[in-house]
Amino acid sequence: MGLIDLSKNSFSGSIYHILCGTMDEPYTILRFLNLGDNFLSGRIPDCWKNWPSLVSIKLDNNNLRGAIPQSIGNLTFLQSLHLRNIKLSIELPQSIQQCKKLLIIDLSENEFIGNIPTWLGNSFSELIVLNVRSNKFQGDIPHELCRLSSHHILDLAHKNLSGPVPRCFNNFSAMAKKQNSSGDISYIEGFAEFLENAILVTKGRIFEYSTILQLVTSMDLSKNNLSGQI
Repeated sequence: MGLIDLSKNSFSGSIYHILCGTMDEPYTILRFLNLGDNFLSGRIPDCWKNWPSLVSIKLDNNNLRGAIPQSIGNLTFLQSLHLRNIKLSIELPQSIQQCKKLLIIDLSENEFIGNIPTWLGNSFSELIVLNVRSNKFQGDIPHELCRLSSHHILDLAHKNLSGPVPRCFNNFSAMAKKQNSSGDISYIEGFAEFLENAILVTKGRIFEYSTILQLVTSMDLSKNNLSGQI
């Protein structure tokens, strides 16, 4: 089985039985999991080691809560992680660093706390989309984010960030004009039918990009307590 897409339905309850039940060998080759836009609840189960071949996870817009489980670090082939608007909290687990192939990380509209981890810049050299908008992060913007030289979208808006804006952010506009080495990021590797997407908020309006995702560039630092100029 390569793809499970149950998105945009009215499914409710826990996803424990989907992820942590007894699985036959064919299920372990699952590559694409999309349970977004439902009414799923409870915690995200800590049994991702059952799915070592996963390339993309979409759990957006559900009623899940708690923390991202440590076992997410077992997904060494993971390229996109969509956890937007599912009421997650606590600090980000360091085990995510082990998912070094990540191209897209969307953790926006949750309640994550603490500082933005420096390892987000150190561990993902090919990261194209980083969206941590509308969380409870605080402190300075880590200079390590300057290493995201492949980025198309960087959204750090609507948080309690303070301190100076890293001067290197001035170079991002030039970087964005370069052709990204990852090619067409509208489709994650392996399934042309599995469309990737990114959510942008511009002047209070929500836009979703998919087929032209590789053409979109954006950086949003608004509604923080930042100082200095870009």
